[in-house]
Amino acid sequence: MAQKLNIDRSQPSGLRDQIVSQISRLIFEGLMPTGLKLSSCRELARELDVSINTVISAYRKLEEEQLIEARPRSGYFVSSERGMRADIGMPEPAKIKPRASIGDKLNKLRRAEDIETIFRPNDWYSYEFPFVCNQIDESSFPVAEWRECTRLAMNRKDLKIWSADGLYADCAELIEQVAQRILPRRGIFEPTDSILITLGTQNGLFITSLLFGGRDRIAAMEDPGYPDARKILRSNFGSVRFQPVDKDGMIVDERLRGVDLVFITPNRQFPTTVTMSESRRHALLQAAEEYDFYIVEDDYECDVDYRPSTPLPLHSLDKTDRLIYLGSLSKGLSPGLRLGYLTAPPEFIEAARDCRGMMFRHPPMILQHTAATFIRLGYYDGLLRRVRLDYEQRWHQANAILRDRLPSFVKNGEFGGTNFILADHETGLDAVLIAKAALKRDVIVEPILPCFSSARDGSKYFRLGVSSINRELIESGIDRLCGTIKELQQDRAI
Repeated sequence: MAQKLNIDRSQPSGLRDQIVSQISRLIFEGLMPTGLKLSSCRELARELDVSINTVISAYRKLEEEQLIEARPRSGYFVSSERGMRADIGMPEPAKIKPRASIGDKLNKLRRAEDIETIFRPNDWYSYEFPFVCNQIDESSFPVAEWRECTRLAMNRKDLKIWSADGLYADCAELIEQVAQRILPRRGIFEPTDSILITLGTQNGLFITSLLFGGRDRIAAMEDPGYPDARKILRSNFGSVRFQPVDKDGMIVDERLRGVDLVFITPNRQFPTTVTMSESRRHALLQAAEEYDFYIVEDDYECDVDYRPSTPLPLHSLDKTDRLIYLGSLSKGLSPGLRLGYLTAPPEFIEAARDCRGMMFRHPPMILQHTAATFIRLGYYDGLLRRVRLDYEQRWHQANAILRDRLPSFVKNGEFGGTNFILADHETGLDAVLIAKAALKRDVIVEPILPCFSSARDGSKYFRLGVSSINRELIESGIDRLCGTIKELQQDRAI
């Protein structure tokens, strides 16, 4: 029998009636066509774990209803005469209402499909010139040190730390390392009960927006800004307001009145790379008090910022407990490890821990324990020193080449980071057109249109990152990009 039947012994209907009902439905729906041979009574009884008499009785009932027919020495077949049911006074089967698709059932208020994310090929690392942003050069990853920490974390003495279900708790040692080694470098001194481990800053933002959100709540963010943050805020808040960004960072004005939560990237604005000025920071904190909103600060590049005097985060200035601070180990260690942290008042951390627990309880304990060992043994500090030096050299190299070959294109690319924002201000070439043409030449650059609330404002801009490409290929990659742009401009002029 092509279609498998299922017997539910908890049902009030008998076993025979269940068999009759299921075979009838399959015949009426055309899933068992005319002439199809049914399983023998013995085979079906064995398959369903029922007595052979039950199957014989079911088949006889179906025969009486002219749905199946017995053929001597051949078995039972779907009847060719069932189309005569109306003629002999038997009722037609009820028409089955089309089943709604799963997409129709989803909560559309929780979806933000119309908001795109920045595109890059999944196999970006296989391209010759991958100018992708916020990724690492795999040759810089400390494989030996990480393997050693994994070995130490997996010893039998510590087996209970990562093999057991930790309920909603985090690895105590990783929390301690974040509190004593990571946060103090950023001017943040918080007790361990003010820290939660996350699966990256994006996970921390989702938890925060879920707790603050609602159909009657309003969020605000930078424009242009992080498109994934826009998706998260849109899915959890009734509306999202967009605050323009200038050379001093996000503008703080009356438009923030009435909002409940503000998402911001003050130290390295995403995607423009500008740093929020001191006066603008104080204005934002004052507005938070006056308008009664909370602030989510994403300090996503804090560990790899190589400026001699890296600005401290907004959190270090806050005296009101209105800051939820998001940090990550992704930029220094590896984005694929998905480890981050969140610090906020203990009352919020307690709620965030409970919210996280409903999703996945806690990030994998073996991963947390390994990361804690990596930090405790000083490997993370050593890695950051090497990465910062490498990134500074990469920035100077790329900045000099871009300003020599594409001087009119460079809009932003502040010292301290690894990304440059470019646009064709002379002929107005579309950034997507440039990116597609470059991709055919094995060069990856990323249009940042999804970062803008208005497509018209962002169509010309794309970004070029130098953190993951082989340093020896930066110049030749930019040269190939220049050749691509020159050809597009010539085609446009024709």
